[in-house]
Amino acid sequence: MKGKAIRVPPVPGVATAQLKTLLEAILPKAGDVAAVERHEGVGGVTQALQEVERLMAVRRALLPALVRGSQGCGERLRDVLYLDLALDGAVRSSVEASLSLLKTASSSEEPETQAGCLVDLVALCVESVCLTSGSNVELVMILRDYQASQALDSPMKWLRAQAASERLTRELGALSERYLAALQPTATALGDALGLSLESTGIFAEEVVRGSSAAPLAQLVAVLAPELRQMAGMSSWEALSEVQETHFQEPTILLVQHVGGEEDIPEGVVGVLSAVAPDVLCHAAVRARNSSVLLVACSDAEETAAVAGWQDQQVQLQLTQGKTAVEVSLAQGRADASTSASLGDDAVANSGRNLPQIRQRKWCGQYAISSNAFDEDTVGSKSLNTLKLRGQLPVWVNLPCSAALPFGAFEAVLQQPQNAAIAAAVQKLDAEQPPSPDQLQAVRAALQALQPDAQLQNQVKAAFQQSGLQWDGSNPSWQDMWRAITAVWASKWNVRAHSSMRKAGLQHHHLQMAVLCQPVIPAQYAFVAHTTNPITGNEGEIYIELVQGFGEALVGNFPGSALRAVVNKEALLSLTQDVCSSQSPEEAMSQLPDHAVRVCAYPSKSVALRLPDLARPAGGATSHVIIFRSDSNGEDLEG
Repeated sequence: MKGKAIRVPPVPGVATAQLKTLLEAILPKAGDVAAVERHEGVGGVTQALQEVERLMAVRRALLPALVRGSQGCGERLRDVLYLDLALDGAVRSSVEASLSLLKTASSSEEPETQAGCLVDLVALCVESVCLTSGSNVELVMILRDYQASQALDSPMKWLRAQAASERLTRELGALSERYLAALQPTATALGDALGLSLESTGIFAEEVVRGSSAAPLAQLVAVLAPELRQMAGMSSWEALSEVQETHFQEPTILLVQHVGGEEDIPEGVVGVLSAVAPDVLCHAAVRARNSSVLLVACSDAEETAAVAGWQDQQVQLQLTQGKTAVEVSLAQGRADASTSASLGDDAVANSGRNLPQIRQRKWCGQYAISSNAFDEDTVGSKSLNTLKLRGQLPVWVNLPCSAALPFGAFEAVLQQPQNAAIAAAVQKLDAEQPPSPDQLQAVRAALQALQPDAQLQNQVKAAFQQSGLQWDGSNPSWQDMWRAITAVWASKWNVRAHSSMRKAGLQHHHLQMAVLCQPVIPAQYAFVAHTTNPITGNEGEIYIELVQGFGEALVGNFPGSALRAVVNKEALLSLTQDVCSSQSPEEAMSQLPDHAVRVCAYPSKSVALRLPDLARPAGGATSHVIIFRSDSNGEDLEG
């Protein structure tokens, strides 16, 4: 070994015979690049894995002493920390020395063995970063997923490892940002005070990140990603929305870094290519399918970069593998600017297709109604669907109680004398066609000042009592409830509602808004299910996405993937009677045959939305938190 040897007296309680044996096992190997390069394929990956495993065995042996601090280290905490830091550096050096070999080992004749070794190697490196990082809760969860994945059968093990890799990529990015935020301001300030150039100090934090264990781990994950996709049978390009048309009239395709989940598809766009896969059942993906717009995600950064270089070129997209994968290629010629322009004229955009019909309802004369009064003349499909579920569910599935402010209630409040000025302002602003985003915001702000009369509040309280909704008039306060109600009514004037009505060829003033009121259930899990597979169009499959906590993490497309599964509808329907009569979900699931459920992706979200502890009921199934949901006459229209 190069360098000067330094002799340090043994640390009592730390320098055990076991530690000496572990250190002797790594000293001849640490940094020995040739030992790794002598092997190719699986042998090289195995060699790298064994070397890192020996280094991590020493770090694990030091951990109990480090956890106890100075007392556990015989009052020589600094010496033990320096040893641990040296071991962390050795892990980093070992991985960096192995990267070039690992990148060329993809042609192995034993792909499953090699992929398994790579997963184990990544898991060890994650463990090393865990031991070095102060805030490591997310890393620990990722490590557990990697370790648990290898106990599963193929292809489940690769799907779970893929989910862990997605989560790890996000966390390494966040870790890098934390380093930059913590170190760079100080480095810049010191540089300014010392008169150093920004070229020298501006990259200080970046260099610290490059010298950390996280840097080679990020490169290692990039090596693992294609291996996992291959083993799981996944394509780099994944179709997330089924396209009905086979020929695009307006071939405008957008390449975006990510889809937030709430976006609308711009007019004239027929395809969206995203570098990050959104949830299949998030709002944006559902809108893409409803508009017959192809939504595609690519998990390969190099392929995404290549497509980015095709700006203003004609691109060909072809669905393969039963409409679940996509081949992207460059077509001949250049796109005509006139053909890629957005459709600006509603008459042109809506020509040649049957327009949906929207039915306006008359006000029933009540500001609020209980669920017993729900019908097609008073509420929308959300409220009606809760009514249809009565008597159709197993005993172990509870149906939340509901009340509503029906169609026409908003218009009645707006016409009351105390709201005359607001009504005039809304009428004036709403006359602009099409209104600007600022004008729509002005309408929404004006509606927040609506004033109810005493009759409305009394009717809401009565409807809640009739429906079983817990509200004593103070928790939540009427002011908070009224603010939520007016916010739902005002959502009629958001940009998406206006653009969706315009694209559908409907008049915005025909849109009516009921308000569905329900208790917020402190659920452990939330899911969205489609009775026809939305990706392939297979009517014999039920497609399900599930997340922990509230469903907003799913439909709002929070970073990461939901748990995705496909259920064979025939197998499920054959057991409907038995499932409905079962006394528990465990009993119901035990009756499904093994082949009835196919897991498509393991969850990789890092966030679960839950009720605050103060809002959780003491031993009850419902909370005192009430959600107010929009329920318009423009939902679930045909066409």
